[in-house]
Amino acid sequence: MSESQSTYVPNPSPLLKVLRGLSRMIPGDYLKTAIYLNLIERPRRTMRTALNTFYRMDHVYAVLREFRDNYQGNFSILEFGTSDGYAFTKMLYAACYMGMDERVTVHTFDSFEGMPPAADARDLDLVGSDSWAPGEYRGRYEHLQRYCAGKYRNFNIHKGYFEDSVTPALLESLRATPPILVWFDCDYYSSAKTVMERLIPHLPNGCVLYFDEYDNLNFGSRFTGEARLVHEINQGKFGENLELICDRKLGLDSDRIYRFMHFGSALRYVAARTENAPNVVHLRTNDSPLP
Repeated sequence: MSESQSTYVPNPSPLLKVLRGLSRMIPGDYLKTAIYLNLIERPRRTMRTALNTFYRMDHVYAVLREFRDNYQGNFSILEFGTSDGYAFTKMLYAACYMGMDERVTVHTFDSFEGMPPAADARDLDLVGSDSWAPGEYRGRYEHLQRYCAGKYRNFNIHKGYFEDSVTPALLESLRATPPILVWFDCDYYSSAKTVMERLIPHLPNGCVLYFDEYDNLNFGSRFTGEARLVHEINQGKFGENLELICDRKLGLDSDRIYRFMHFGSALRYVAARTENAPNVVHLRTNDSPLP
């Protein structure tokens, strides 16, 4: 043993001490490795995933609660990319459950003809060549319309390509019902870009934007898909003073949820109360860390 090895001070971590003790009791490197991977590494990764994994319905209820409790008026939720209506009907039910169905109109937009061909390489999977096929995710428009009409009243299903269905009349209606959540599930960069270009002048500061395929395409590369759209907005390609801010409070460990900010925009939600209200002032009690 060299002098440097003999004077080396082991890491004092209690966990490492436990692992060293366990290692001494297990014969052979193969068995040590098998026990570590199956009894330590895998359970730890599973627990971390269970605690931090983002489920895409979580934030819908959080957004509805936030605007129910803090803002006045009526609102809208916009979903782009309906397919069979899986997320759309869950959002409708969420509005009802949270007592917001009289205040929130949920819109969904889709051609109901399935995925169109990719516009260019910015829409493609560059890793496994597992790109979307034309016609994939075709929806059942009439069936969805009948189902929703039998259960809900606060919805609009817009059939057609985004460039045709996001009309000036629809955008004008957002003045009375400003969006609180915009759900992008249109998969392609080109489709998301078409939507965003039209919506930007109508989004209030603080509006939540959810990108369902943000990290599913090319690991969230800024060159493709919805991640490219986020990157370009924050690089100023959609106009000055625009920013999408990743909201970790809503998204937990996800990169899919953002808050829209447009510096200088006059679009605001009407607050139910102000942060300067007397009930939020902290009066002195004691000098300990306790309140």
